[in-house]
Amino acid sequence: MGLTKTYKDGSTPVVAIIGAGFSGMCAAIRLQTELNLQTYEVFELEPDLGGTWWSNTYPGAACDVASINYQFSFEPNYDWSHRYAPQPEIWAYQRRVAKKYNLYEKIRFRTEVTHVEWHQDRQKWVLDYMNLATGEKSVMEADIVFSGMGPLRIPQIPEQFEAFEGPKWHTAQWNHSYDLTNKRVAIVGSGASAIQVVPSIVDKVKTMEFYQRTPSYIVPRRNGAYSKLWKFMFRHVPFFHFIAYKLNYWNSEATINIFSSKKIHLLPRFAATCLAWLYRVWQIRDKQLREKLTPKYEMGCRRIVVSSDYFPALAKKNVNVHTEAITGVKGNTLILKDGSVQEIDALILATGFKVQEMIPPKFVTGKNGVDLMAKWGKNPSTYYGITTPDTPNLFFLLGPYTGLGHNSVLFMVETQVDYAIKAISYMMEKNLSSLEVTQSACDEFITEMDEKMKGMVWSSSCKSWYQNDEGRVTALWWGSVSQYWWRLKNFHPKRFVGVQRI
Repeated sequence: MGLTKTYKDGSTPVVAIIGAGFSGMCAAIRLQTELNLQTYEVFELEPDLGGTWWSNTYPGAACDVASINYQFSFEPNYDWSHRYAPQPEIWAYQRRVAKKYNLYEKIRFRTEVTHVEWHQDRQKWVLDYMNLATGEKSVMEADIVFSGMGPLRIPQIPEQFEAFEGPKWHTAQWNHSYDLTNKRVAIVGSGASAIQVVPSIVDKVKTMEFYQRTPSYIVPRRNGAYSKLWKFMFRHVPFFHFIAYKLNYWNSEATINIFSSKKIHLLPRFAATCLAWLYRVWQIRDKQLREKLTPKYEMGCRRIVVSSDYFPALAKKNVNVHTEAITGVKGNTLILKDGSVQEIDALILATGFKVQEMIPPKFVTGKNGVDLMAKWGKNPSTYYGITTPDTPNLFFLLGPYTGLGHNSVLFMVETQVDYAIKAISYMMEKNLSSLEVTQSACDEFITEMDEKMKGMVWSSSCKSWYQNDEGRVTALWWGSVSQYWWRLKNFHPKRFVGVQRI
């Protein structure tokens, strides 16, 4: 049977979408194309859409997922320049897709949603929002809310660096007006952003002081350019792009086994670890430097990064790699635990994001005045990371338990949106004003997640942003994208309770 696209009286629900990155864009497009629904609005904090790809414009910014899989399945791009697309191309793709579906007409830019509250008597969500350009505050009532506030949104900026008196910025807030040429530059952090920034600026700066907290596992980044012939075949040869798309997808899916601690998966884990080890030995001849850059934890516990120029960059003569903790900041000088000091001209913080705080405290108030974040506490309770009890008609895109460590997260976004579309269609078919997942359905899911995670490397002793403060994995799905898609292929009405429209 097809999807029900209106209530019996011909009306459609009013939908609010928070965020205009890939998640919010997908929700808006699917509402249009699957339900013919136009009664929606998108709220975006920034002056343009793009989310992560609007904010992160640092030198070398690029996706570490193959370009052919980092796109909407329903909107293929045949013109990626390289296997791994740089930030400008990804942002251009987003804008092109947005223009095709007329999303710009639906987006309120420079608008911050400050509070979202469920009113049981009216069966509505009330959104408080503010126009950041004018300061004007307004209110919107919506039947359904999509939260597209991604996890890589709020920069993690340690307080200790507030005392630094020179130019400083986070990689997600890059200062393009400052010329790094012949400057003494410090980079704090050694995650994916730093690994892309370092090779991009190392030949420009006079000296680079690189402060590493935890080394990353690095594997080769085979970033070949797509030739004109390849692009021609993608566009004009029947099924060629589709086959390449699927081959890349299943190749990434196969790597899920390297994150498993089960004996049956020891061989792929061993092979991946050996690849990273051989790559490190081959690219770093200096044994002392190699020791500093060698991880002391299980491969996959923290994010595995693809790069072919990071190790050579750190081996250059103008780079100093520090592993001692920074204990003090005075003027434009950093003081380390071993007593050494480094005077620098500019400080770059590649210190990551507050992944576990993607939804601010007191931002969502559900039924009976429940503060969603206070209720979650150390234990987020969601049904497949999409919705939660006490928050009817609220769908989280890339909520808890839906991140990935091995494949394109856009597959997860599409799967979640498609499931939400089925739920909205069911609401209209059954004439429901609200739909709420049961606590038992969430408990069943959380119990399974905890049990499955026991066999995955993310639950080992090492710390990562996949875990909350208690060491519990709350940001990741335990299995492959295919498993997630299969579980959400069909909508299960028995796991929800609804309220009839009056």
